[in-house]
Amino acid sequence: MPKSSLMSCPFATHWVFADAEMTPNIGPILDARLQVKSVWVLYTLNRIENAQRLQTIYQNHHIQTRLVEIAHDFEMMDIVKNLQTLASELALSHLAINLSCANKMVTLSAFKAFEGSPVGLYYLLPNDQLKWIQPPGLQELNIAKNIQLAEFLHAHGIEQFQAAQLSPSQASFAKGLVNAIQKIILSHKALKSYQYFSTHHARGKSIKLVKHEGRYYLNEVGARSRLQTDLMVGLLRKLQNQNIVQLTTQDNTLTTLPEEDGWKRGFIEGGWLEYLTYQAVYALKADIEGLVDVAFSVKLQRHNAYDEADVLFLANNQLFLVECKTGSNANLNLHLQRLDSLKNRLGGMTAHALLVTTEPIGANQNKAHLLKVGVIDGKQLPDLKSHLKQWILKEIATTEVAQAEESAL
Repeated sequence: MPKSSLMSCPFATHWVFADAEMTPNIGPILDARLQVKSVWVLYTLNRIENAQRLQTIYQNHHIQTRLVEIAHDFEMMDIVKNLQTLASELALSHLAINLSCANKMVTLSAFKAFEGSPVGLYYLLPNDQLKWIQPPGLQELNIAKNIQLAEFLHAHGIEQFQAAQLSPSQASFAKGLVNAIQKIILSHKALKSYQYFSTHHARGKSIKLVKHEGRYYLNEVGARSRLQTDLMVGLLRKLQNQNIVQLTTQDNTLTTLPEEDGWKRGFIEGGWLEYLTYQAVYALKADIEGLVDVAFSVKLQRHNAYDEADVLFLANNQLFLVECKTGSNANLNLHLQRLDSLKNRLGGMTAHALLVTTEPIGANQNKAHLLKVGVIDGKQLPDLKSHLKQWILKEIATTEVAQAEESAL
């Protein structure tokens, strides 16, 4: 049978089933090609909050929404009868049912209740491909990458979402510092030297570099000879020219002056890595189709619980979460566990997590692999954008393979 156009066979009303996994209930409804006019959200009592969150999202897109509580039935024929009773209020030829978030019993019951009828039955694969079970001949399609980050997080229970918004002066400061770190520090693998400066500077301490026989040395007892002080001087002078740090020079001694601005101190110590990662991901929007809505330094609230995320973005309507850690005192094992937990809370089963750190991952690589958390460590930072691109595309491909295996069962 030839495929018919979706335009010639629209289903004005869709049913969805509220569940812990929320994303498959959003993309199809918001895709303009499906011409959804109204949605019935079917929910059991323990999923009322999930149903209400879906209602808010649909109504924000001017889609009429009705919440319908259904009983926790365990007998298939009871579920079949209840579904048929609900559908009796509608013209069956205008009804489509999204089974993506229905449990197995409800899925089987819906198929039994409406098999061979004009009712459309479909489900959404993790790669956002919409598959029609019935009626035959309807065109399958890849759902548009139409979910916004705030909507995605709201669907997963986040009540407040606030991403960093830099003032013009802060943005200039951030771009100048990150550009200097990339050109002078990362390209010469001098992270230890930068961290020595940034740790002191963040704590309001000055460092002194003394010039002797054409080279600079730290004027500090126990100073580490391995620090690349000449590169540090080059960085500091570049930052001074951009009014990012203040220096004094006297008798062959270069001294950094303390920074009074708390935001600048924090950015110099660790915020630069968040912003560097954010910039790299944002630039990848031009290379990776479906990568949208990048945010950094995000504050999140769910009921009375608060979370923070360094970088968040959506790709293929799936959540990607990145945590950035600087400094040798970072407990990478602890951060990997936190990332795994936050990934599951914010994005469900299809979410992805990555740790970007200035430190070698070392023995923690096994833990990261076990938790399915990606890692980009200090050795890879000079080519951060390339490693990010590889990780994102790998995660998308892995999801598609897993879905194909699931679909074949």
